[in-house]
Amino acid sequence: MRVFINSSEAGFVVAALAQLGIVAASLVALHSFGFAFMPLAVLVLISLALINLGFAMVYRRFRTLQESSRRLSLLAEMNVQVNREILLNEDIELIYRTILNYLFQVFNTASTGSVLILSEEGYLNFAASRGFSEEFVNKFHLKLEDCFLYQVTGGVIEKARLITREDFLRIETVFKPGQWEYKSVISAPLFIGDRLFGILNLDSAESGTYDAQDVEIVERFRTQIEVVLVARERYTLNIKRYQVDSLTGLLTRRYFEDLFKISLDRALRHKESFVIALFDVDGLKSVNDNLGHQAGDRMLLAVANALRASCRNSDIIGRLGGDEFIASYQLTDVRVMEKSIAGIRSKLQAKPMRFGDREHPLSFSYGLARFPEDGADLETLTALADTRLYAMKSANK
Repeated sequence: MRVFINSSEAGFVVAALAQLGIVAASLVALHSFGFAFMPLAVLVLISLALINLGFAMVYRRFRTLQESSRRLSLLAEMNVQVNREILLNEDIELIYRTILNYLFQVFNTASTGSVLILSEEGYLNFAASRGFSEEFVNKFHLKLEDCFLYQVTGGVIEKARLITREDFLRIETVFKPGQWEYKSVISAPLFIGDRLFGILNLDSAESGTYDAQDVEIVERFRTQIEVVLVARERYTLNIKRYQVDSLTGLLTRRYFEDLFKISLDRALRHKESFVIALFDVDGLKSVNDNLGHQAGDRMLLAVANALRASCRNSDIIGRLGGDEFIASYQLTDVRVMEKSIAGIRSKLQAKPMRFGDREHPLSFSYGLARFPEDGADLETLTALADTRLYAMKSANK
């Protein structure tokens, strides 16, 4: 592309020099032959003027194609990069900044720009911005009904819209004079499914900065972003379902086992020890049978929350299924964990759960096993911990 542009520009220079040569030759001929050469000289000048007009039209078209080529190249690059960021990057703010940075390269006449995210309370807040002061960004908290796009469309927000100086004269804004002086804005909604997720804005203080073609570019890009945002949300939800038990908020059994493999590898490399604990909620079947599964779920959640309190950031705890939980306590001793868990159990027993006019005691049985003394893998450790758990449950009965 660069070679083509250089050769084309060189062609224009050569043509200009040739015309100067023709003008110079005409002047010399006029001087030599007098006014008898005048009609031919006028014809030559008119011809040159028409040629220059044609060159100007060709050059303008060339510059338009050059700008179009630049934009298409950036848009292609932007689509790949933004799609990659949305799908692979966990930092959502970085994704928004990437979108805005590329759009500023495509629309290099924009003075300010923003990605605004709609909160559950119905307010728009900055997720990414260009050209705004930090103070303005931090204080920005705008009702959806007060934004430009909502005002111009009467609340029927469906697609990208060009907001002109004439539009600004007829809409009401909550901004004070001096806070904004926009005369041309492209505003585009971002949807996830049917839910309005946010608004993308490209602002300019100059009238006529954008045209219908620019709006179409933003509209196409907006729809592409939405497709990938939907894919990302579904992917995130699937990952969350895999990682987190929906009732208790603890790790799922499968995810616990995956994290345990990492902990075991580290313990083997560094010769570290850890304690595996199994827990079983006492009396859950009786509560389910007599008071219903909603009461049983409340009981499970209460025990899960109490057990979560026994964990440090380095520990992992999950739900095995039913009324059973499992935890791995790093760099600790069985006697230390025995004392800690017994304390949690005592506190739980001191606060029975009320179901209507009835109270039911909360408690759990547990069993512990230590790596590497009691076993070198999860199956062996959990088998021993399970034996000790049921010994405790039998003794309590």
